[in-house]
Amino acid sequence: MFLLVFIIITGYLLGKITVMTFSFGSSAVIFIALIFGYFGYQLPTDFQTLGLVLFIYSIGIQAGPGFLSSFRANGVALSIGAGVIVVSGFAASLLCSWFFGFNESICAGLFTGALTSTPGLAVAVEMVTGTHVAAAYGLTYTFGVIGVIVFVKVVSRIMQVDVVVEENKIADELRKSHRPMTFRHIEVTNPNLFGKCIKEIFLDKIAPVTITRLLRAGEKEPVLVDGETVLMKGDHLRVVGLEENLSSIMLYIGKKIEGEIEFNSVLKKRRISVTKKEILGKTLGSLNLREIFNVQVSRITRNGMDIPAQANMRVNMGDIFHVVGQDKTLNNVQKYLGNNISELYTVNVISIFTGILAGFVIGQIPLTIPGLGILKLGVTGGVLVAGLVLSALKKTGVVIWFVPSATNSLIRDIGLYLFLAVIGTTAGSTIVSTIKEFGMPLLISGIIVTLFPLIVSSFVCTKILKISFLRMLGVLTGGMTSTPGLAAATTISNTPYASTAYATVYPVALIGMILCTKLIVFLI
Repeated sequence: MFLLVFIIITGYLLGKITVMTFSFGSSAVIFIALIFGYFGYQLPTDFQTLGLVLFIYSIGIQAGPGFLSSFRANGVALSIGAGVIVVSGFAASLLCSWFFGFNESICAGLFTGALTSTPGLAVAVEMVTGTHVAAAYGLTYTFGVIGVIVFVKVVSRIMQVDVVVEENKIADELRKSHRPMTFRHIEVTNPNLFGKCIKEIFLDKIAPVTITRLLRAGEKEPVLVDGETVLMKGDHLRVVGLEENLSSIMLYIGKKIEGEIEFNSVLKKRRISVTKKEILGKTLGSLNLREIFNVQVSRITRNGMDIPAQANMRVNMGDIFHVVGQDKTLNNVQKYLGNNISELYTVNVISIFTGILAGFVIGQIPLTIPGLGILKLGVTGGVLVAGLVLSALKKTGVVIWFVPSATNSLIRDIGLYLFLAVIGTTAGSTIVSTIKEFGMPLLISGIIVTLFPLIVSSFVCTKILKISFLRMLGVLTGGMTSTPGLAAATTISNTPYASTAYATVYPVALIGMILCTKLIVFLI
């Protein structure tokens, strides 16, 4: 325990050292661990498994809510980028084996080690005999880990990338796909609408907008609008929605007017956060806020983005409802929705461990692929899938899978440090003996098989697939199934773009490496 804590603290301090804006960050832990491992100090491998599952589960929890939308948006391109890594590594392994005369054991160990694929190693061990697979894996794995870390750290300099500019570019892209809500004041001039109820004019068939206020001609105080509200000539309406939808609806209702439609002391606006666990996953329409409390929800803010208040949208923890109504009714709505900020930072420990347990079970489910036999996702793949699925579900019965971002960051960092410390001491203890036994050809091959796919995929991602730099980092580390590499990527930018891309391509890379490992043994 003393050694574990000492390595983590020393590596953390080393990672804080910055030379010309370059630092190793949390990845420095593995370099300290390598030194201790070389001198014979070892840490229990159980810490490695614990750290691995904590880190990967936190990644799944973080990426889960946006995983499906991300995959729909650019998942095909990301997966192609990861596939390029696997295929390039496969080709490089075969070429090196042909040039240096490696047998199938050395080639399989070279491929799985250089691309840091433990599931691939397990497949290779099952298919071939002898210890050469594990030895080749141990030698090439060391540079596989370090090479990805260093490459991720220096690629921004090589490509002359301004990280802040890249962050803003993706943020602008997201803003375009999640355009901000606004409002427009419209006077009712369409005679076809005079004397009709709101529910009879079928606004939702034209555009997803919400009428929140109505000011009658000659009146001073606006009223809330519901489906039974009757429109009259000269009514002034406040309509909330996206700019282009407001333009469409204005042509239907009437003409744009200037000025403000303000409530007096009777009706007020309030931002209310959803923290009640009982209503998570319910649709906005099923809450019946208008009918029960006589209030109007104009829009909802989720993850910093304003979205229309549609009846079929499901409620998430932390959603901010923009509600208009009387003071007393707003207080009741506040109690109904929660608005308890402390709940957003409360952690359900049992749900975290239950999710990890589910990941272990998923990882052991046999997947039969014709011609290749039975494959398993393993601990890493199973835990990642569990995190992705459960965080997307948000709630199952009485169990809340939501994990506050601050807590998730803590889990991720603890898991990462444990993993790096153990894997460093393990690799350090065998690095010299493996080099002596298999010589420099294997070491050189490992460097080639690690760097060649990274270089090729970087070119394909940026020049052909037009993937943004920060997402490319997730593709590179996910394509290499490199947890330490992802850790290095997260030190470059605090945004979740790399992690989301990592989670998107990881299953593709995992299965691809297993299939290629089997193919290497078959071909050689």
